[in-house]
Amino acid sequence: MTHRSRSFDDNRPIDLICMGRVAVDLYAEQVYSHLKDAQSFRKYLGGCAGNTAVGTARLGLKSAMFSCVGTDEMGLFLRDTLENEGVDTTLLRSTPEHLTALVVLGVNPPDRFPLIFYRENCADMQIQPEDVNPEIFRKAKALLITGTGLSTSSMREATRKAVKTAKESGCLVILDIDFRPVLWGLTEAGDGETRFVASAAVTREIQPFLSDLDLIVGTEEEIMIAGGEQTLEKSLSAIGSQSSATVVLKRGAEGCMVYSAGSTSPVSARSFKIEVLNVLGAGDSFMSGFLRGWLRNESLENCALYGNACGALVVTRHGCSPSSPSFDEVEHFIRNFDKVPNLAHHPKMNHLHSLTEFGMPRNRELLIFAFDRRNKFEESCRKINLPLQRIFRFKELVHQGFQSASQKIKQNDLAILIDQKYGRRILNDSSDFNYTIGVSVEDEGVFPLKWLCEGSLYQHLLERPSKWFVKVIFRFHTDMNPDDKKIQLIQLRKLSDVCT
Repeated sequence: MTHRSRSFDDNRPIDLICMGRVAVDLYAEQVYSHLKDAQSFRKYLGGCAGNTAVGTARLGLKSAMFSCVGTDEMGLFLRDTLENEGVDTTLLRSTPEHLTALVVLGVNPPDRFPLIFYRENCADMQIQPEDVNPEIFRKAKALLITGTGLSTSSMREATRKAVKTAKESGCLVILDIDFRPVLWGLTEAGDGETRFVASAAVTREIQPFLSDLDLIVGTEEEIMIAGGEQTLEKSLSAIGSQSSATVVLKRGAEGCMVYSAGSTSPVSARSFKIEVLNVLGAGDSFMSGFLRGWLRNESLENCALYGNACGALVVTRHGCSPSSPSFDEVEHFIRNFDKVPNLAHHPKMNHLHSLTEFGMPRNRELLIFAFDRRNKFEESCRKINLPLQRIFRFKELVHQGFQSASQKIKQNDLAILIDQKYGRRILNDSSDFNYTIGVSVEDEGVFPLKWLCEGSLYQHLLERPSKWFVKVIFRFHTDMNPDDKKIQLIQLRKLSDVCT
């Protein structure tokens, strides 16, 4: 099977510019529940273009985010998250006049995934033609645009300028059709779950872009909205009459079909049948995997395989961008899928993903100052007949010294261990510290391992700032009796499960 070679300069430092939606996703933590009954939510980076920027970065590509965020706290969160994932934010403008978009999502498998978009005049729809920077485009191999970015006249103008600049700069142009009827005003404002409403008006806005595209990706419904016909076959034909782009048809659990110009038959790759937790974000992860191969000039079969594997992994996990795999995960998943039952939840896969989510963005050694011990200080006070209240003041003075030194050293890899009992006043003010905080979680000197908190360990850690890390002193030896070994390992496994 032959296919048209992707023509780009391998020496360009940016693989992909992702233009369009980047928002905050608030996912219900109560799975198998109606969204109206949700009690708590997890906050993630979301949005079609944002998810793809993170997904491709985790797979080893150099991606750049081209969008806008508000100057509100949610916009700061998105910018921090992108930068921590290694995404270039040079083209990410902050706007003080618009709020960062929010999406509230429910997880009720196998087929109920309600979502509500809060995007009234939101930040990521404020990209202006003058935001298009030709200098950065000349450093990139490809530009990704999304269908939602064509839903307003101002964004269509900005997208046209971006596509024109990309073509002049030698960038390939990719369209993720990303058709959300609610964002085109085709459904009730609260109905974000409906994926298809036929609309000749939407087709008319998409089709003028087709001739400039090198790659088009969408579901069957999205291909039909782009082609403007009532069947998939006729819509593919309509697209082909206007564009020489490769067209990728996403088919969910069945994988994908890839149609290249001049070919008589589509390309496919194996799919991965897997138990679904959450389908939201699977398409963005598929796109990331496909582009991992496509922008490395690999065969369309490999591109499809990577896309299928990425999509399959993400549907087993809770969120979108944090669920995106690394290429190590993808390779391990493909290589072992037929050998290991329930591979997506195997400890090896969990370990690889923990390295992706927690190891890669923070792949550095911390220089840690530890003064979290309690028992020794209490013993000293008793020996010399001093009140335990002195420990509070002593620890505050030590911390003041550390804080002063950290401002002079100005390193990003400083950390300090603080105990929750005598350091609680320090921890209360920790949100603006310029160093990392570690907090012990075990009751010091107690064996077998016992948590310092009362009640739920999960709830205790959930209430901590997410940037803190956990420190635990763990006693284990081959000469321990079997019961003590079992208790220690159960406790350690519980802590590991809660933290990841």
